[in-house]
Amino acid sequence: MLSIVIGAVIAIAGAIVNIVYIFQPWRSCPYDDSPSACGMLPADATVMSIAMLGTLVGLVIVALGLLLSRANANR
Repeated sequence: MLSIVIGAVIAIAGAIVNIVYIFQPWRSCPYDDSPSACGMLPADATVMSIAMLGTLVGLVIVALGLLLSRANANR
């Protein structure tokens, strides 16, 4: 059960960071009105990539936790 909760928290946190970095509300650029249309800086791309990886790792942890809990329930 603990692995399911931890995996879900990691996946949700990663998804939230991804959404925030897609819209980039802190960014402003002179050539467009929308912040999400501005180019992403390399540091922002790195953080977003790590968040994507974290989301995937969290989902894998949840899946493994569900499989293990199902296997233990069948014993």
